[in-house]
Amino acid sequence: MVERLLAALVLIAAGVVAYQVFVRMRLARPAIRDLGLVNFEPGRPAILFFSGDGCASCHTIQKPALDELALEYDGQLQVLEFDALLRSDLADHWGVLSLPTTFVIDRRGRPRRVNHGPARADRLRTQLAEIGEAAPAQAGGSPPRRSVRSME
Repeated sequence: MVERLLAALVLIAAGVVAYQVFVRMRLARPAIRDLGLVNFEPGRPAILFFSGDGCASCHTIQKPALDELALEYDGQLQVLEFDALLRSDLADHWGVLSLPTTFVIDRRGRPRRVNHGPARADRLRTQLAEIGEAAPAQAGGSPPRRSVRSME
């Protein structure tokens, strides 16, 4: 009985390690322009967002979170949205396993974090801060600019 429990724990641990290796390999990719994202503008961090028409959490959780961050970052954050069904080549290349999937990309174009499933604004904000891309201080006067682009 104990041997079976230990064997199950070893299999679970091996699965977790394999997943971590997979994620690290996906984040250690070449420059973002080499990955089909020609609209990425170097010098500003980005969130790459894969969604789909039938994805309820994409529309009810993820898009509002991204809109909130785009306003908070006052035009200093790029949000690049792709429909995973229409751009399956790009989704496959990025290793999208579920919808929504978001990648946090630093200002040099390197993917630094990935979220499989919905990621609320506070989680994305924390991930951006972890990679040194904290939101700029809100200056009074001018309204924030939106930087959300949908590409299909």
